Order: sequence, then structure tokens, then C-alpha cells
Amino acid sequence: MKNIYNITEYLPVRYDATLKQQQDRDMCFDFKDGILSTTVKEAFLRKVNEITKGKKAGWTICFIPASTSDKTKRRFSKLAAALKEADYSVKEKAIFNVYDTEAGHINGKSSNPISSFGFEKNAVMGQKVILIDDIITRGKTFNMTADKLEALGASCVTGLFLAKTINPDRASRSTYYAEDYEPDYNDYDDYETYDNYNGSYAQDVEGWNDQDIDDVFDGDPEAYWNID
Repeated sequence: MKNIYNITEYLPVRYDATLKQQQDRDMCFDFKDGILSTTVKEAFLRKVNEITKGKKAGWTICFIPASTSDKTKRRFSKLAAALKEADYSVKEKAIFNVYDTEAGHINGKSSNPISSFGFEKNAVMGQKVILIDDIITRGKTFNMTADKLEALGASCVTGLFLAKTINPDRASRSTYYAEDYEPDYNDYDDYETYDNYNGSYAQDVEGWNDQDIDDVFDGDPEAYWNID
């Protein structure tokens, strides 16, 4: 199981939010748009230092691409510069957009979320990698990207996200875990259903399940074109 860290939590818009939760939402939206506040920058630097235990040698930082190369550059360039300024090894092009997927709503949802990613073969060889992205919901993209990096020679991959999606509906499930249980984000796959959004293009044509529409589209299947 790979280690995954998040700085804050993201509550989908369909849920009523406290002031703090709304502030966290706004922070996530700003980060997606390339706005790197001092608060977010310092939070990432602290968490990277925690993960590496202050030892920069042997670590490399990479980013999970957004849906387009322009979005990837806008979203991560300022954070990459801040990490470089702090003397971390940052490989911005270790993972890159081979092609843009902005038109995914037309072509349909891909069963392979990293099919549009390219990987620089020697960028992570023998390195411990911190893989950064904005929000983790189910973790499929992270896990597939991390597996690919390890196949290319990374000694280990740790995920670092600005926020983790929380779902109060799932939190209310009567599920009990041992005290030392660490959740595997693939556990969410067990809950896939296709009932709540029958008749929508997102579900009937693209194949999005209820849980993805709830989490990724905030319960609005008509928002599928704005994914990412």
C-alpha cells in the first residue's frame, strides 16, 4: 500500500459547508486555477519536509498532469518554483500530457485515466518520488501513475494532495476497521452503482457511476464537461 498524505479536506459543493469547509473549497478552486497562496505554499513545503524527514537527497518531486498541458503548467508551475527554491529536486516533465483530453465528454470516459500521460523514462530511476496533485477522491489516477513510475525504476512513490474528498454519506456507513487500518482508495470501487442518474449523458453514454458523479461532478451529471 502506498503512503498518501493530504493537507486539508474537500467537501463537495452539494453539501452544506461550515465557514472552514467553504474556505477549503475556495482554496482548492484557487489552486486548480494556478493561484498559489502563501498559506498553501508553506503547507506543501512543511508536508514535503515531513515526508522526506528533512533529507532531500534521493527524493524527486513530480506532478500528476491536469487534462491539458496548459492547465498542468498553470496549476503547478508556481509550486514547482517554490520547491526548487527550497532546494528540492523537481522533475516537472517527468510526467507530461501527450495530448489534451478537454473533449472527454464527447469521446466518452476512458477506463484508463493515464492514457494521455507520457513518462520520461530516466527521470525517476532509483529515486523516492513524491507525486503531487490537487484533490484525491478515489485514487485510481494516483495508483496507476505511481505503478507506472515504479515500473520505470522509482524505488517508492508517496502521494501528496492539497485535499482529500470527504463524503458524509459514505462516512455514515456502518463499517468498522481495526485501529491500525489504513484506507486503500481503491476500496471505493466496491460501492459502484448506476442507479441515481439514469437518463443522463454522463451515466448512460459515458458510463460514469453514481459515486463518481457525486464526488467529481458534485452530484450534477450535466457538469461532466468541466471535469478536472
